Amino acid sequence: MKKITYTLIFVFFTYSGIHAQDLFNGFGSKGYLNKVSQEKEIVTIPQLSVNFDRFVETKVVVQEGKLSKLQNTFAAASKGGSYGGSARSSAETTTILSTDMQLSDFQQLANEFQLILEEEISKAGIQVLPLTDFVQTEGFQKMQEKYSDKTANKGKKNTEEDTKSKIRMFPENGVFMFDEKSMALGGVSFVGMVRNIQKETDAILLLQNLDINFSTVELDVDLDAGVKRAVTTASTKVLPKMSISRNTFNFVGKNGPGAFAEIKEEYISDKEYTGKIYQDAEKGKSFMEEMFGLGPTIDFDPFIVEIDKETYKNAARDLFRAYAKDFAKTYASVSKK
Repeated sequence: MKKITYTLIFVFFTYSGIHAQDLFNGFGSKGYLNKVSQEKEIVTIPQLSVNFDRFVETKVVVQEGKLSKLQNTFAAASKGGSYGGSARSSAETTTILSTDMQLSDFQQLANEFQLILEEEISKAGIQVLPLTDFVQTEGFQKMQEKYSDKTANKGKKNTEEDTKSKIRMFPENGVFMFDEKSMALGGVSFVGMVRNIQKETDAILLLQNLDINFSTVELDVDLDAGVKRAVTTASTKVLPKMSISRNTFNFVGKNGPGAFAEIKEEYISDKEYTGKIYQDAEKGKSFMEEMFGLGPTIDFDPFIVEIDKETYKNAARDLFRAYAKDFAKTYASVSKK
């Protein structure tokens, strides 16, 4: 039977950000979205979809290396046997958020994120048509009419009685048009709508989707693939740093959207927050039942990350401010080419 051991190590690392131009696939020093983003000097952000994670699974899969396989093959052959080889194993860590945040608090953060992104893009020298002004245009009214149902459907389960593993929020008056699973924005009719919007506002559309994670997990896995049995060891570090675990975005120009761009790797805050990270089997089971309706068959012990409301909000603001600055730097560098 494989042996998997988890060790919680309170060792904290300072995030070393990579150059802003190299943060994204498809946008930056080179990328397919660069040309679309250069079509207009003004940008507006009608979509900023934010998933606030409450439950995260981190999994690492390891495969036996060539040297280990060769050594085990020789060892088996010397005894007159054979080695199946290519041993494979994995380890997984689960983290659960415990906080007194309410839906109104998540909505407040989504609203603030919209303003922060607009502010940082503007500071970088890109003219921004704020959402508060964009909603007054005839073009936005038609857009909102077309996409209001999709926006409502994405958030309809966000109720105090039905709290799930992700809380999806849009800034007030924001709409949902796309994510990486839904690229069709409406075909020819959508392109026509966008062209009318651009005639009215002279602005290009920026659509963003993000997942905000409440902690950063480092899971190191080693596989000892012996001839008789494989042994897996794993150490887990749960760090009190928020991160953006997923980010996809698109610029919509005169011909509609192109392929979406995305962040290359997890974007980790360089600021730690004060929280409690611990394991409690009964409390973990209670959270799992609350989110997924699971019964008493849970056979693992998740890490609980306990953060009070104000700490959570400040940590989320710090993370998003840093991200917005780096996104804006990338945008500015692309727009000047």
